[in-house]
Amino acid sequence: MISYQYDTNALTIEEQKNELDTEFILKVKDVDGIIPALRKVRAFFDQDKVYTDVIFYPHPNHEYQIIVRQDYYIDFLLALFKNKIIHTLEWS
Repeated sequence: MISYQYDTNALTIEEQKNELDTEFILKVKDVDGIIPALRKVRAFFDQDKVYTDVIFYPHPNHEYQIIVRQDYYIDFLLALFKNKIIHTLEWS
């Protein structure tokens, strides 16, 4: 099992697992700090050759729906960690 922590003053993250993927809803409060980092995460996954690994859907009011294929779940969390969107990542 993997757990992570993030600054709840900067954003909220909701996560829901489905059969083949995981859906994340990110509601950004700290626009200046989180959105540039989130753009780096998106650019990272847009540059690879797998088009369906991580799909970003921006919504109004700085809300993002992100669909992550199950086999890219760890890669996505590591990208969030690398870009300081999440602050801790732990296997238990």
